[in-house]
Amino acid sequence: MNLLKKTGIRGHAILCVFIGLLVSVASSQAADKLEEEVHFLKLRMDLWKNNYRQLCKHFSNLALNCSAPVINCTECPDKWLHVGDQCFFLSTDRQNWSDSINKCKEIGGHLAILTTIEQHEAVEKEGRRIGGLYTNYWIGLSDIESEGEWKWVDKSDLKTPFWNALNSEPDNNLSGGADGEDCAVVDSYNQNWFDVPCSFSYPRICQKDATELL
Repeated sequence: MNLLKKTGIRGHAILCVFIGLLVSVASSQAADKLEEEVHFLKLRMDLWKNNYRQLCKHFSNLALNCSAPVINCTECPDKWLHVGDQCFFLSTDRQNWSDSINKCKEIGGHLAILTTIEQHEAVEKEGRRIGGLYTNYWIGLSDIESEGEWKWVDKSDLKTPFWNALNSEPDNNLSGGADGEDCAVVDSYNQNWFDVPCSFSYPRICQKDATELL
């Protein structure tokens, strides 16, 4: 009886080991199959992305000669606005104008150069989404080098102004200090610009080129 019992226990142990080996082999095969499937799907996804990129460029070229809607063949980082071939980011912290320039550089951009209605509309929409007490944001415009000669941070001349004409902006008001008002902010809610002292603290709008779809 004891011999039979021992034999049964030994047989049970062998059976458990055998089942364990089968499970291990099955798991290994399943893992290998899953890895192959992931690799295959990645190849297909890369192929689709490449095809989409080529089709997007072809469509954009054709759209220039007809009334077809324009689509973006570029992309922006997460939480950045995508407007045309540019990306914009509205900060929530406040710095002076000079420090804001550096903050934008830290994330690979520059203070915003707003030149179109579409860009202002996108900024207004994002500004309202963010909300908060402050609606004025630094942009990359100043007349620091020469009073009255407003230039963008890339040294280009101002060609399309969006100053608040009702308040006679820019007015270089000296109430903010002897240096006057040499830097510009945009009121995100009405899309108008104001000149203010560069030492004031405001949130900022950073900008950089959108990248081609990879």
